[in-house]
Amino acid sequence: MTDNKERVKKSFGENAANYVMSEIHAKGKDLTWIVEEVKKHVPQPHLALDIATGAGFTAFALSTCVGRVIGLDLTTEMLQVAQRQAEQFQCTNVTWMIGDAENISLPDQLFDVVTCRIAAHHFPHPEKAFQEVYRLLVPKGIFILIDNYAPADPSVEALLNRVETLRDPSHGHVYTLEKWSQLLGQAGFSKVEELKKWENHVDLDPWFRRMNTPAVEREKVFEALNQATKKQQQTLGYDPKSSSPQIILRKCMWLAQK
Repeated sequence: MTDNKERVKKSFGENAANYVMSEIHAKGKDLTWIVEEVKKHVPQPHLALDIATGAGFTAFALSTCVGRVIGLDLTTEMLQVAQRQAEQFQCTNVTWMIGDAENISLPDQLFDVVTCRIAAHHFPHPEKAFQEVYRLLVPKGIFILIDNYAPADPSVEALLNRVETLRDPSHGHVYTLEKWSQLLGQAGFSKVEELKKWENHVDLDPWFRRMNTPAVEREKVFEALNQATKKQQQTLGYDPKSSSPQIILRKCMWLAQK
């Protein structure tokens, strides 16, 4: 297992319970959009896979429109949280599986639907994960990817990824819209669409707390943001004079069909 995957296990293992309280993860409007797209494109989906399921919120959304769902995650502690959530919600058609998104121990052409929500930016090699998704989907099956994307300006992309890595050392990379779409196309999908784009204005303090970012790393984040150009700050939605500083995390929902 790579060093970054070990960091993912450590970061999310130690902070698994915090994700139950995360508004972005637990109650995002994109959960409704996922269900709508599944109903639109797959009339009678029997089996779905949610990659890097975390606390299970996407798997629970899928469970309302798919016969059976498997939630896969690298981190045991996250799946324990997901299982407790399933019991609380009385959700009986979701099962949980420990696994690596880049090397999934399941047979070819098994799933009607695969999802990955706000997680692929942690993968060391997202292209491998997307190839695995393609392998696992039945013909005409769909992959719904939701993740952050970086502005097209390379300097802002670099700054955003530095901030993300300082906040959470398990961070991999947030790519531009063009690059994410390119990676999906290279995995073999016949159709790749950017369905929706939106912004989350994230307060830095609770964002840090969710991953228990050490004070010294928080200071480095503010140092990086304060030293950025005014244009870079504006692009990231950062106001150095604000008493409650924020940054903008831009998100996109892609639909890729095999």
